[in-house]
Amino acid sequence: MKNYLFAILFLTSCSFLTKKNSSENRSEIISLQKTACFGTCPIFKVTIYSDGETFYFGEKFVKKIGRFNFTLSKQEINSILKKANDINFYNLKNEYSENISDLPSTYTKIKDKRIKNHIGAPQKLVELETIIENIVLKKLEIKSF
Repeated sequence: MKNYLFAILFLTSCSFLTKKNSSENRSEIISLQKTACFGTCPIFKVTIYSDGETFYFGEKFVKKIGRFNFTLSKQEINSILKKANDINFYNLKNEYSENISDLPSTYTKIKDKRIKNHIGAPQKLVELETIIENIVLKKLEIKSF
């Protein structure tokens, strides 16, 4: 009986360690966050992990308020990463900003590079932000934030 109990405990702990290690191997590869303005600007954050697991948190002025998770396909993730590569995302400035207080900011992160777009970003960065948004909208089954 003692050996049987030990075997159950051992197998359970191995299963726990396997699950823990598999989640440790994933990493955040893409995120997009939109911040508040003085009006009704959408406020949300999306985080995409290397295994496709995606977390969305809608805070205000969006059609889906709260936390939602879904999975993106490799193709969807690769389309974002390809666009980032095509626009030389890693060579863009870290911040595009002017001293204007009533505008939202968009934070776009691809792997280790994070860019703040308050105002004045190149159109190619705005297009990347739009691609990420459209993929998320499709998964959330809504037409616009």
